Amino acid sequence: MKRWLGLVGLALWVPLVWADYLPIVRQDAPQTYIVKKGDTLWDISSYFLDNPWLWPKLWHANSYIKNPHLIYPGDRLRLRWVKGQPQLVLDRGKAQVKLTPKMRIASSPITTLHDSLMFPYLAEDKLLSAQSLENVARVIGSSDGRSYMAPGDTIWVDSVLDGGSEWWIYRINETFSREGEGTKHQVMALQEVAKARVKAIDKERSLLRLTQLRQEIHQNDLVLPAPIDTRSLNMSFAPTVAPSQLQAQVVGSISGQQYMASKQVVILDRGHLDNFEPGQVFKLYRDGADISGPRGEYAYHDSRFSGAEQQLKHIEVGEVMVLRPYEYFSLAVVTKSFEPFKAGVVALPPTY
Repeated sequence: MKRWLGLVGLALWVPLVWADYLPIVRQDAPQTYIVKKGDTLWDISSYFLDNPWLWPKLWHANSYIKNPHLIYPGDRLRLRWVKGQPQLVLDRGKAQVKLTPKMRIASSPITTLHDSLMFPYLAEDKLLSAQSLENVARVIGSSDGRSYMAPGDTIWVDSVLDGGSEWWIYRINETFSREGEGTKHQVMALQEVAKARVKAIDKERSLLRLTQLRQEIHQNDLVLPAPIDTRSLNMSFAPTVAPSQLQAQVVGSISGQQYMASKQVVILDRGHLDNFEPGQVFKLYRDGADISGPRGEYAYHDSRFSGAEQQLKHIEVGEVMVLRPYEYFSLAVVTKSFEPFKAGVVALPPTY
C-alpha cells in the first residue's frame, strides 16, 4: 500500500502535459547521417537528441516516399530547421530509387533496438496467463523413463501436434500477480528449456525428437509452437513518451534475477488493456529514504517498523521502453540504468 500511495504522490509531482516539449538537439548532432547496417532507431535518435523518446517530434515523414516511417541502411537523414524547430527528413537518392525490387526485398528496415533485445520477446510467448495454461500441451515423459536426455532423444507430449512441425519446450520460471477492481490477474514467466520436432502421433499423444537442449527436461514442462518468422514481426516501432496518465510498477525480470540493469527485460504490471503500447518510454523511480523524529532529532527510519513520519523525494534509477504488452502485463527493456534496482520501482512518463 505504501508503494502505491507513493506512486500516486509521485504521479502528482510529474507534469501532466508533455505536448509542449520540444526536442533538444544535441550540440554534436550531425547535419547529415548515412544509415549503416546494424544501426537501430534508438541509436539514430540518440545521435540527434538528448532524449531519444522525443523522436516523433523530430521525425518528419516525407509524403512522397513509400513507407516513410521505415528507415533502411543507406538512407540519408538530413537535419533541418523549420520556423525555428528542428526536423529530421529522409532523402532517398536516385540510386536508391532505381534499386530493383529484388534488391529492396533483401534489405530490411532498421529495428527499434538490436534484434537480440527484441526478437525473443516479440516472437515467443514469454508470459502466459493462468487461463491460457489450461490449453497448453505438456511433456508426459520418455518411454524409457530417463530424466536426462540429449539431442536426438524422444519424448511424449499429451496432445496431437502437426506432423513434422517444430515446438519449443518451456518451464514456468516465476508467477506474478496484480490486483485491482475486485479481480486478481496472474501471469507466468516462461524459460526456454529445449527445441523439438514432431516425429510421430499415437492416439492422443505425439512423439517429439529433441533437436536442441538447454537444460534438463522435466515432466509437465510446457510445449508451445516455435516462434514465428521475424519477417512478420513489427520491429520498427518508434520510441515515444508514454501518456501522462499511465503508470506502472516493475514486478520482476523475465530472467528471474533479483537485481535489474541496462539491456535487461523487466515485467510491468500494466498491459494493453491499460493502454500500454510498444515504444512507450517510462522513467523508473525508487522510494526515497524514510525519516522519523522531531526537528533536531531526525533519523533514518528502519523500514521493518511502521511509523515513519516523512519520506524524502523519489530517486530516478533508470528508463524502460515497452516491447510487448500482454493483456494485464507488459515486457519492457531497460534502456538506461543509473544503479541496479529491484522489483517495486515505479514507472512514470518522462518529464523532460
